[in-house]
Amino acid sequence: MIEPLVKRAYETEKKAAASYTDGLGLIRGQGLKYTKVEEVVGRIAVDTIIHKHLMKAILEAQKELEKLAGEGPIEEVKEVELVPEQKALVKRFAEMHLEIEKDMIETYQRMAEKMTHPLFKGLAEALIENEKEHHRILAELIAKYRE
Repeated sequence: MIEPLVKRAYETEKKAAASYTDGLGLIRGQGLKYTKVEEVVGRIAVDTIIHKHLMKAILEAQKELEKLAGEGPIEEVKEVELVPEQKALVKRFAEMHLEIEKDMIETYQRMAEKMTHPLFKGLAEALIENEKEHHRILAELIAKYRE
């Protein structure tokens, strides 16, 4: 189970973010505003704040996933015979979601183009690849259940 590690990372990043923020205040109070020192510490503080929020989001997502599907991914998809009505339902469901996935690919591509922070840009690029995989799987379902 990864949750304890993510909780630990969140708590550590939370403490570090507070410490960096306080440290920036001290640095600025010593007349080091607009210096390389402030720039470097500020950049680390920003990254740490991002890390903290990402860990919190992962914790929240993990709780939601446990309610939906248990702890881990499904190891194998079992082949099940479907009656025509079920095939039509699966196909229609996949078609509806194919459009959503297409929209998300385009949205994340635009985000990746506009993101200036490397963490955000990398996350958007990873999400593009994940959405492309969803799109591919849904297209396969549509092809499989086409009448």
